[in-house]
Amino acid sequence: MQEKQASKNSAAVKAFLIAITILFVVALLYVGVQLYAIWHRTYKTETAISYTMADSVTLSGVAVFDAVDVPGEGNLGYIVADGERVSAGTVIAEQYTDESQGVLRERLDRLDRTLELLNKSQNSTGSDLSMLTSQTRSALYNLLDQIDSASYSGIAQAEEDFLLAQNRLQISTGQANDFDAVISSLQGERDAVAEQLSGLTTITAQTNGYFISSSSANPITADEEALENMSPSELSNFLAQQTDSSSEGLAGHIVTGFSWKFYGVCPIDVAQRLSNAERVNISVPGKENDPLQATVLEVTTDEESGIAKVVVECRSINAEVLRLGAEEAQIDLKTYEGIRIDRRALHIKDGAKGVYVKYGDLQRFRKITILYEDENYILVPDDGALGTDNEVRLYDEIIVEGSNLQDGKLL
Repeated sequence: MQEKQASKNSAAVKAFLIAITILFVVALLYVGVQLYAIWHRTYKTETAISYTMADSVTLSGVAVFDAVDVPGEGNLGYIVADGERVSAGTVIAEQYTDESQGVLRERLDRLDRTLELLNKSQNSTGSDLSMLTSQTRSALYNLLDQIDSASYSGIAQAEEDFLLAQNRLQISTGQANDFDAVISSLQGERDAVAEQLSGLTTITAQTNGYFISSSSANPITADEEALENMSPSELSNFLAQQTDSSSEGLAGHIVTGFSWKFYGVCPIDVAQRLSNAERVNISVPGKENDPLQATVLEVTTDEESGIAKVVVECRSINAEVLRLGAEEAQIDLKTYEGIRIDRRALHIKDGAKGVYVKYGDLQRFRKITILYEDENYILVPDDGALGTDNEVRLYDEIIVEGSNLQDGKLL
């Protein structure tokens, strides 16, 4: 009898222990699931920044300049940089008879820049130490920015600005009395190098204008008059068959005018947007990235072919512009400035458009007013204030990815 009772008690204890174990495992699994959900809940945010967006269209076309050829061939060393303005009689390039002369020219250019820098350093009239220190610091930051952005065209100038500020600071603080001895030594070296390059055949400019070397230019085998008279279909066919002309026997070109034109084609529906525009901006992504002010001169449609001819004139000249030929140009009809938000962040709550913003450990829904938008971004006014139709402010942390977003909920 006692054995049966003991057996029952043992079975009850085992059942109890099993039940407790199951409950413990279930509780453990529940806690584990909750911790996993918390630890693996990912929210991606982006900072709201100031930005400029443009309502733009793209044109396939060609850039045309009023230019004259500069004859020249052989091993040329250019004295004038692309985009530099020259006058009639200016030496543009020199012809080398052996490779060592090119090396000497580079050395002479470096010596000239160094001598100019040292002379500027000595002729500085500024003596305010705090101002010179500030100039040196600003020049250093600018140089670092140029290096960080890989702006190779700006690094050389930024380096010279830093060295100039540093040299002026040395003289003002007494670290150096002057650079006369260094200048005298470098001047002697410079004169010796220049003597070795004397007597070379040179190529000079025959007119005033902006120079572009033959290796950099993209000349087009059609004059402006021919392009002016082309119909939309004729221009389209011309662009499809266009190849760059040979630069053999040419040292480069001198653009004599202060403006240039872009002859492009586009679908008629795009042309309709341009027909009401006069002042626009033009850029060529990857080549001339900075939008330049331009004027729409002509919009001619061809209903039969479904395309239009567009002529745009721009009065800005630089080295990047002079390298343009057959291009895909971006025409900005209107620009907008505001705060940029990723489109993925857009939500609609109670009929209001808005985004969720990270405030500490909380999610907050903030209404927005859309100023402009494209397939990637939304631009809102930079006037955010709570209780208005636009509540997003500059530098808010916008949640662009996340699940179960709710106003006031913990992240």
